Amino acid sequence: MITDYRSPPSRLMNAHESLANELNTFFTRFKATSRSANANGAYANSANGAISALNGACAEPTIEQHPLIITERDVRRVFKRVNTRKAAGPDGTCGKVLKACADQLAPISTDIFNPSLTLGIVPSSFKCSTIVPVLKKSRPSGLNDYCPVALTSVVMKL
Repeated sequence: MITDYRSPPSRLMNAHESLANELNTFFTRFKATSRSANANGAYANSANGAISALNGACAEPTIEQHPLIITERDVRRVFKRVNTRKAAGPDGTCGKVLKACADQLAPISTDIFNPSLTLGIVPSSFKCSTIVPVLKKSRPSGLNDYCPVALTSVVMKL
């Protein structure tokens, strides 16, 4: 018996790596490279100059508006009811962990959610996603035969 034997990398492995790189390029072709504010305060995508934010679409908050506040109890209840069959996103946190550790995670998560709701800012880690190519056909003939599915953070889905 031969120990620590490893076969050399196969051509099939190189083909998979090549396909992964091609899909990455294909799916990220619409990604904005950078954004810059114009004179009106709207953001323009520097890649194609299209306006990506609407000026005046949202009313400024008034004194009569009350900030949305959530409690630890609310967060704990939602965590305990999370769908454990949902795929984990780029943070690797699966629904089973949220459900099993709801009592421990509720105080910490509440401390993250409330400032986010008050300021109207979503933490950047919640904005990331993992793109998984899913075949549309049983025999793919091109990159258009794959459908990109974005896996976002389970916490963000709540």
